[in-house]
Amino acid sequence: MNNIFDIIRESEFLFIKDYKSKKKIFFEMINKAYLSHKIDQNQLLNSLIKREKIGSTAVGNGIAIPHITVNTLNNPKFIISVLSKGISFDSVDNINVDIIFLLLLPESTRKENLQILASVSRLLRNTELTNKLRGCKNQESAIAIFTKVLQDKAA
Repeated sequence: MNNIFDIIRESEFLFIKDYKSKKKIFFEMINKAYLSHKIDQNQLLNSLIKREKIGSTAVGNGIAIPHITVNTLNNPKFIISVLSKGISFDSVDNINVDIIFLLLLPESTRKENLQILASVSRLLRNTELTNKLRGCKNQESAIAIFTKVLQDKAA
C-alpha cells in the first residue's frame, strides 16, 4: 500500500456527541466498523478492551490511537472519531481525548502494521490538522481537511 490515507473515506468518520464512557465510545466505533466493513463486533470490543488494559492508547494532545489486529482483514481499516468534548483516557499528559483514530490491522502484516501506526502517529502530530478536525461537524468537512493536509504534505 503506497499511502494508507488513500483508503480513508467519509464513511470512516464518526462524530459522537453523547456518550457516557470510553466503552460506549468504543461500542459506537465498533458498530461503525461493522456497518462499513462487516467485522465481528464482539471480537472487536473484546480486543479493544484487552488492548486498553495493557496500557492507554492515548498519545497526548487529546489524541488516542487504539489499534488491534483482526484475523479476517486483508487491508487496514480505520474509524476516526471526533468527540464533542474530551473524555479521560488515562493519558500521560492528563489531557482528555477528543480525537480517536481506531486502527484495525490485518494479523498477517505485522511489519507493515508498525509502519502504519507510525504514519498515523506522525500525521496526528500535525496541530493544524487536529485543530481543524476538532472544528468539523460532518464527514465531508473532515475528509476535506485530511485531503488538503495530505496534498500540502505531498507538495
